[in-house]
Amino acid sequence: MKYSSVFYNETNENTWLVYDENTKNGVIIDPGCALGQIEEMIEEAGVKVRYILITHCHYDHIMSLIPLKEKICASIVSGDKGSINIGDPDINLTEYGLGKKIENIHADIVLKDGESLILDGLEIKCIYTPGHTNCGVCYLIGNDLFCGDTLFLRSCGRWDLPTGNQDVLFNSIREKLYTLPDKTVVHSGHGHDTEIGYEKKFNFCVTA
Repeated sequence: MKYSSVFYNETNENTWLVYDENTKNGVIIDPGCALGQIEEMIEEAGVKVRYILITHCHYDHIMSLIPLKEKICASIVSGDKGSINIGDPDINLTEYGLGKKIENIHADIVLKDGESLILDGLEIKCIYTPGHTNCGVCYLIGNDLFCGDTLFLRSCGRWDLPTGNQDVLFNSIREKLYTLPDKTVVHSGHGHDTEIGYEKKFNFCVTA
């Protein structure tokens, strides 16, 4: 497995490209605000993107979803509530963040909690982690966890936006993420990478 990322400074947001280095088939995780840079990242890596994975519905993680899907003809993958929320402007905050609504779009593939998607040498396990939104999921690929806005370096996602819930978020982190091996690398939707073991010791929001 190989991966690379695009960082969009205005929203401090990460978009991830993960692919099988032998077949060059891969996935995009959370196509945010930097469409041109995302397209360049894909082209430079020489990857055929088969799936677009969504960790949650907020505008800064789906802004490039529709144009990217149209260009590369990839299938959208999410959890069950994510498939609903990405097309609901009252929840995805697209009118607030973009000045226009993203609506009437759903996932092509809905993964259940604990279900895996197989792409060549990649096993992509979907882990439901609601709390930041009710649709939050993480994707575990080998030793790498792509967690959207569930968990950050020494912090976690906010819970005061539509469908967010503090108790649910903390429970997701403790029961779903802190049970992973300590050396699991955490790739967040914002900011820098971290590890599960480090967060269990030093995260000021949620302790183990």
